[in-house]
Amino acid sequence: MKIFPYLIRLSLLLLFSAISSSVCIGVDYAQGEQAFVSGKSTIDFFEDVDEKSFYQQKRIYGMKNELNNYSEKLHNLKERFDRIFYGLSSDGRFSTPFDTSSQPQRPIQEPIAPSSLSFPPVSTSPGPVSENNLSPDELNIDEEVNATPPQNQLAFNVESPGEFTQNDMIVSTFDPELSSKGGYYLILSPGIAFPYEKHNSSKSFRKYDPGFSVSLTSGLKSGGFKIGLGGIYKRHTFHHSAQLHSSSLRLAGDSETFAGFLDLGYTFTLSSKLEANIGAGIGYYLSIIDDNGDRSSRKDHDIYLTLSTGLAWRFSEYFSTQMNYRYFHEDEVPAHLIELGLNFDL
Repeated sequence: MKIFPYLIRLSLLLLFSAISSSVCIGVDYAQGEQAFVSGKSTIDFFEDVDEKSFYQQKRIYGMKNELNNYSEKLHNLKERFDRIFYGLSSDGRFSTPFDTSSQPQRPIQEPIAPSSLSFPPVSTSPGPVSENNLSPDELNIDEEVNATPPQNQLAFNVESPGEFTQNDMIVSTFDPELSSKGGYYLILSPGIAFPYEKHNSSKSFRKYDPGFSVSLTSGLKSGGFKIGLGGIYKRHTFHHSAQLHSSSLRLAGDSETFAGFLDLGYTFTLSSKLEANIGAGIGYYLSIIDDNGDRSSRKDHDIYLTLSTGLAWRFSEYFSTQMNYRYFHEDEVPAHLIELGLNFDL
């Protein structure tokens, strides 16, 4: 009877050892299962090669749509750049570089016999949704696409406006012939006037320093010819040697001339951007001259004549700059003018 308590203790010890071993085996199995699941990517759970191929095709299809969107944005950006900086027109031609009219189709699988193999379920822990944790069924989403056949595999159209070609060579960012077609012109020309005549009378000796001028002409143009109206203002001050003979007083006044004229001209195209021009004008002028000792002024008026020639550098069909020589005829201060012109074609 004394051995009975020892048997009970031995049984309890064996039972406790069995329970501890079961718990350890369960923990090891759970850790191994978690390591197996976390060590495999989503694509490793596809059953065959066709499923993996379909998954990759869907990803490539989505990237093509994104590249088409970026291509269209680049095209619109270039079109806006041409309009703002070059004043160019556009016909809006554009085609996407990738054809996305047909979506990848899921492969048709033959029914297979049930297998005794099983895979542990994918962890559904909360987190951001991405393509890597979507099943193949969730990837089969219908998308609306534009069924446009591919015509140009470039983001920019090579033959787009702003790239004028001649003999298969790009010679200008615009068509030079557009500048010689019909339309309107407006030319603003500030300049420096160099007088070339002196006046020595019984009353005074009049000599003038170089002065400044500004002219504005506007009118119609067609085929290189121009006809319009113009106005010009010119001012000179007396040279330090100018004086009155009666009192030897130095003349400290000036001479101002206003003229309006009919503007005629013709433009020659020398190259895609360089032009030459000649012009003539006839009109009427009024000069106001302060050459009296008492500061009173006198007026002089007559027929006004002018001739001009120069070169122009064309930036676009709407704008160019020009350097001109102009002969300015009047009785008091005839002069040679060097003008820098800003030419706007409308």
